[in-house]
Amino acid sequence: MAKLQEKRQDVDRPDADPADRTPVRAVRRALDLLALLCEDQSQSLSDLARSSGLPVSTVLRLLNTMEQAGFARREGRSGTFGPGNRLLQAGLSALRRTSLYDLAEAPLRRLAQQSGETANLAVRVDAEHATYLRVAVSPRSVHYAAWLGRVLPRARTAVGQALDGKSGPAGYVCRRDTLERDVTAVAAPVRDASGEIVAALSITGPSFRIRDEDLPHLGQLLRGEAMNLSHALGAGDSAD
Repeated sequence: MAKLQEKRQDVDRPDADPADRTPVRAVRRALDLLALLCEDQSQSLSDLARSSGLPVSTVLRLLNTMEQAGFARREGRSGTFGPGNRLLQAGLSALRRTSLYDLAEAPLRRLAQQSGETANLAVRVDAEHATYLRVAVSPRSVHYAAWLGRVLPRARTAVGQALDGKSGPAGYVCRRDTLERDVTAVAAPVRDASGEIVAALSITGPSFRIRDEDLPHLGQLLRGEAMNLSHALGAGDSAD
């Protein structure tokens, strides 16, 4: 019994044989692959292998397993892969359980109506990326294409700077031509009960319509709605 216990402890040690941690590594690879499936439109096997840094044979094996479980879907004759129905169901279920998602509906709708531009709720994905969790599309016929669910870099973007607490004394951030040419974005941070920044609200639209003189007005709209959403999440006056 003592020898068996020692062996189990050895497996848990950081310097244990990597082969002993293979199942955990496989799970991590599968989860990373699922994240890639959700990033963009359907992708080919070679695209997924290149993005993940894994051998094609490993990616194919993981995709076959995920396809059988309903978490990945093969797109007919094109040979590309996308998220399966079970992955979509899991994502929708997670959204329904997120109070931030529900609470942001009204502020986003008001921002889109008052600004005439697309309003977004963004959250962190990791240390370098964010994603749009919820979007209210502009009522105008010409508007910024919504990037709902797509991963975007935090560096140099308005929502990234807002999420990183770089909104400054004005309480909002303005950026032009960062992810797409001729697109302007304005963003403000949202805080939770602990005072931590957990999300950002943003307005995005074509630069020809968002002039420099419009930025302070849009910034104040965003700052006000971000403060309201922060208070709904339990943030105190320090969120102001």
